[in-house]
Amino acid sequence: MKRLPLIILLPLLAGCLRNEVSDKAFVKEGAACLTVTFDVPAGMDIDLGALTVKLQNKEKPFSYSMHPASDGRAEFSVQPGKYDILASAFFSDTHISVVGSVPYFLLTADGIVAEDGSVSAAQIRVPLNVSVPGELVFREVYYHGCVTLDGASYTKDTYLEIYNNTGSNGKTMYLDSLCIAALYPANSTTGSNAWAGRDTIPIFQMFWMFPGDGNSHPLKPGESAVVAAIAAVDHGGRCTSGLNLGKAHFGCYDETLPKHEISAGVTPMIMYMTGQGTAWALSIHSPAVVLFKPSMGVANYMKDAATWERYAPGESSGTRYRHIAKEWILDGVDCADSPYASIKRLPASVDASYVWMRSSHYSGKCISRVPESVENGIIFYRDTNNSAEDFLSDQTPAPHLNND
Repeated sequence: MKRLPLIILLPLLAGCLRNEVSDKAFVKEGAACLTVTFDVPAGMDIDLGALTVKLQNKEKPFSYSMHPASDGRAEFSVQPGKYDILASAFFSDTHISVVGSVPYFLLTADGIVAEDGSVSAAQIRVPLNVSVPGELVFREVYYHGCVTLDGASYTKDTYLEIYNNTGSNGKTMYLDSLCIAALYPANSTTGSNAWAGRDTIPIFQMFWMFPGDGNSHPLKPGESAVVAAIAAVDHGGRCTSGLNLGKAHFGCYDETLPKHEISAGVTPMIMYMTGQGTAWALSIHSPAVVLFKPSMGVANYMKDAATWERYAPGESSGTRYRHIAKEWILDGVDCADSPYASIKRLPASVDASYVWMRSSHYSGKCISRVPESVENGIIFYRDTNNSAEDFLSDQTPAPHLNND
């Protein structure tokens, strides 16, 4: 059974009346009232009543959920605190998903408190995004690490698996010139994200490009490509995962990175350094990973440092970060250590929420995408841009390796 954080289902209120609510265990005198409304994309007709609106406390492990009323408004009466909002709906007949989110705000009995201390009315508008499943998606991401046969911490067996999710009547996709990256901040527990709400997203350390001339690396419907993140070797004699990544399709390998390894027969990815480091490692805590392709091509993207390198917002010195446009992202997943005390790095148009691991670090577990249906022997995986629903956490790694 999938374990979930405590969810309190609130009644639909005709109004936010502090003394006239049914759940007196949580809603008392001095409660914070919040009205949530929604911005629907132009030309779209969305049944707002189908949305599940979740208010997640960012300091304590509980949340509140409800459906909007007939007028399209969701009205909460809750404990004051720091929250984020996720609104989502999935229509299985069309595979269309609707998601929207607002990260991190402070809600008090007097209203919403801004960073400068000013207080505004407790009203939030959530922009909604409508999407269809991506053609290429992450099927598994294994980042939690395991232990060596002697019991020491071990992370060199991490990998990402990319899957052609076009279905039984789908088309062959080509990986050539696509890129993978981990995002900055590397961990979801790192204070706040200065880049939040912007149209570009910073990369952590470096990114990797699939080689090829455009037709070199086809991926048929239902096929996967496994990318070893550090060591594309057989880990069977090294650690408890027993993964043989010597059978991975690709490896993040460059001879300038001494911690990386690759076996004969594994195709090396092409490294583009954007920071400093001697290894490209996925955070064992909470990475955010993306599959993307710069619209102008990688070579031109790298030449244009004036546009695509900058200091963090609000800074004029320190580290200059390579960043990418959110429109370039084909798929991405935000991973967290918990549903609270975490930050968002991906925009709602890519991933409106996050998947979080319940197991301890070095548990040897991964996240794996939820199968939606099977037709003609080909699995179609769920992709709603809401990783809380799209992925299962704490799964045993089962990558689709070469010759498996």
